[in-house]
Amino acid sequence: MKNNLLDDIIKCNIEISNPTTSDVSFDKILIVVEKASASSRKQMTETVIEISNADELLEYGYKTTEAAYIAASVCFSQNPSPSRIFVCLRKKTDALNEDLKATLDRASSQVGFYGFHITGFKDKADIDKAADWAESNNKLFGFEYDNIDTIPITKTNYYRTFAIYSGLADGFDAGNQPKENGYAALALMAKCFSYNPGTETWHLKALNSVYPSLLTNEQKRNLEGKHVGMVLRYAGSNFNIGGATLSGEWIDVIRFIDWLKNEMQVNVFKLFKDNKKIPFNDNGINLVLCKIEETLKKAQDIGGISLTEFDADGNAIPAYHVNVPRSSEITEEVRKSRKLSNCTWSARVAGAIHAVEIEGYVTF
Repeated sequence: MKNNLLDDIIKCNIEISNPTTSDVSFDKILIVVEKASASSRKQMTETVIEISNADELLEYGYKTTEAAYIAASVCFSQNPSPSRIFVCLRKKTDALNEDLKATLDRASSQVGFYGFHITGFKDKADIDKAADWAESNNKLFGFEYDNIDTIPITKTNYYRTFAIYSGLADGFDAGNQPKENGYAALALMAKCFSYNPGTETWHLKALNSVYPSLLTNEQKRNLEGKHVGMVLRYAGSNFNIGGATLSGEWIDVIRFIDWLKNEMQVNVFKLFKDNKKIPFNDNGINLVLCKIEETLKKAQDIGGISLTEFDADGNAIPAYHVNVPRSSEITEEVRKSRKLSNCTWSARVAGAIHAVEIEGYVTF
């Protein structure tokens, strides 16, 4: 006997949910370079390229002695190191370089990067422009310099720019400094971008290919006072000392906060994507609350936000707290606008220990 289709009684539709992903990356590096000195079959154009090792630049006419090649070599020599980096050509017309902001805008429109280095460009005006651009575009910029008496930047209150002094290399004459030291900031960025945001500190990171500076105690204190990093030798290895932006804020905190903001936005957006409607009542508000708490818990799990602590009496001190309004507290006008506001949270960052003081005594 022939059966009738169950569709007559039970209509069933199944949708395939596509995952919500973020198009923002916090581990991608861009280096801005000059045109290669030699001609080649491949030519650098206005299009940003991506490379996985320095030798790929040889195909574009760069020599091993040029800034672009040395910078890429230093970048990929770190452990851990990035798998790939972006390379952008700064155009030049009639001996005049393209405005740096235009170069960075062009690169940003083509690829997604978070940190950048203006390789081969040490002019103070360029460093100023790069720092301004990083601040207004939520990126991270690092530069290095070798004049112990003068830092080549006009303002020193940037939250997204860090500097490393890399001159006076130990074992080298003043007029014969290692070229690799001209990319110390890039080396640090390459190493630390290999760690997930919130899991790292940028202080005491061993840097390959970069030689340590031989500094007096007074010179060290002066650099520390300016929040400038330096490479020093301890226990047989060369370490970056510092890890702060020029404003004095820790680089890892800036990167973690940028990641947390993006993670929060993506998670809450996923709520709207996966539901036909979020009702403007306590149930809907609690859905938003859960997404905020879910994001903060993830930030805690990776080490960016501190764990719950306890006071001397054993009372818990939560590491984060979230507040959302009750539906009954919301006016009719706000309901009509369909915009939920006054969702707030606070959290305590985990921070990092950079130095330890130990005192002890022995007895017979």
